Amino acid sequence: MSKSTRVIFTQGGKGGVAKTEVTLSLISWYREQGLSPALLDFDIENTNRSGLQNFYPEATKLDVHKDGTLDEFFDVCDQAETGLVVADLGAGAGEATYRWFDEAFEDASEAQIHFTSIGVTTNEAGAVQSVLKWGKHLQDQVDYLIVLNEMREPGCDFEYWKSEPAVERFLKAFSPEVMVMHSRIVEFQSELRNHAATLQQVIDGKVDTPFFLKSKNRYRAKRYQRNMFAGFDRASKILLPPS
Repeated sequence: MSKSTRVIFTQGGKGGVAKTEVTLSLISWYREQGLSPALLDFDIENTNRSGLQNFYPEATKLDVHKDGTLDEFFDVCDQAETGLVVADLGAGAGEATYRWFDEAFEDASEAQIHFTSIGVTTNEAGAVQSVLKWGKHLQDQVDYLIVLNEMREPGCDFEYWKSEPAVERFLKAFSPEVMVMHSRIVEFQSELRNHAATLQQVIDGKVDTPFFLKSKNRYRAKRYQRNMFAGFDRASKILLPPS
């Protein structure tokens, strides 16, 4: 491996916080800039229509419980022409995944691999604590982007996130980039999920349903995407290939 590579992965843990949704928007952000990252789907438990491989069949499915997965991971990094790998971890990723990453980190420096961890959380205590648990384990081996998702509580100010002393220690220790994922109307998000569609597909008019063919919903998708892209722009230093 002769070039530097950045691996961006969503933290596992609490389910239903929109990790895959963030990943899909991030992939669209890269492609808008002419970058096509290699894709990894670590979510072996998720066989329904919300797994990353369902949206992008070219994504490589990896199971950290199987022998040889680390070799496959380094192969994907080798083949990442843009120097970018995006990996989506499933909910419930725990001790086996921790051990897998520990093993990967051992050789990452020599292989010129840098990691960015994306922690997505709602205002729920369990979601916040999941992010903190991953931070406690990963420490300074990664850069951090935290996405505060207000879709379940439109307009919330993330009281638990702001008041939890462990969050303050995490922020002080690792100086993560922080962005807010704005709320979306329930009907829009339900339709998006039911049709396994991405915001980009809606914007491009590729979701042939009465709901998404309405101009107002295509423009909604554009607004939602602009919000995500603005957050990624601010965090671009830890999302783009290493210099």
